[in-house]
Amino acid sequence: MILASRILRAMFSLWAIVTLVFVALRATGDPILAIFDPDDTTAEAIQSYREIWGYTGTTFEQYIRYVGNLATGDFGFSTMGNRPAAIVVAERIWPTVQLVGASTFIMFAIGIPVGTLAAMKVGTRIDRAVMAFSTVGFALPSFVLGLGLILLLSVNLRLLPGNGMGSFLHLIMPALTLGITKAAIFTRFVRSSIADALRLQCITAARARGLGEGQIFLRHVVPNALLPLVTITPLLVGAMVAAAAVVESVFGWPGLGRLIVESVANRDLAVLQMIVMMVAALMITTNLVVDLTYASLDPRTRSGRV
Repeated sequence: MILASRILRAMFSLWAIVTLVFVALRATGDPILAIFDPDDTTAEAIQSYREIWGYTGTTFEQYIRYVGNLATGDFGFSTMGNRPAAIVVAERIWPTVQLVGASTFIMFAIGIPVGTLAAMKVGTRIDRAVMAFSTVGFALPSFVLGLGLILLLSVNLRLLPGNGMGSFLHLIMPALTLGITKAAIFTRFVRSSIADALRLQCITAARARGLGEGQIFLRHVVPNALLPLVTITPLLVGAMVAAAAVVESVFGWPGLGRLIVESVANRDLAVLQMIVMMVAALMITTNLVVDLTYASLDPRTRSGRV
């Protein structure tokens, strides 16, 4: 029953997001007139394009038609690519998956050991240094870090290609840019979670029983520190997709983020709507999985009020 209510809530959230995005994009003006100059294009040609791309009728009629098409798997027609929006978006999914996957690995590789070290050394110079560097990383805009990496590793040292996609070497700098900026946030959460777990009474009791620090850390600290990290990790991964719009533009990486920028510039509403819907569906599904995982990790959260 609880699972069914969560699924219904997730479906309602997705419908609400799709509706809000549809209305907001239509409120920005007529996309056809933004593409074609009425002074240089005949009224018959403009009307023909309206029919082809589904912009005839009132906004409400367009919305009803759009929702009906979604039910059949029709996501609209791309005005920019002159192809179905689904095909245009599908071509950009794998590059973004590669980028976000590599960035997530870097976030974990930096955040977990560094945050753990800071938590074990709370109040020391090591802790203060980690917090200072994480603050700088959090405040530093991703495009500034990206341009700095290009100047250092591509222009000056000539170690890595600075633009495009073609090999693993092209992936390193975009992934570092996204991974480092999110690792700065993740490190603080790891530190906070582990430091809070170390102050629990069960840790004191375990030490009183004579358990070694390694056993205490694995059997008591990690399970208690894992709960908040399970919650924040999907949010940071989702934020990477949003930040990819800037990073992919800086490095010329042909992913969904760059496609969003191109679609906004060209008023390609069908592509924008599909990308937003995909990201929303991913985040909602991830949050649903996190809720269920959290309940399995902490039985105290298993109630109908969640």
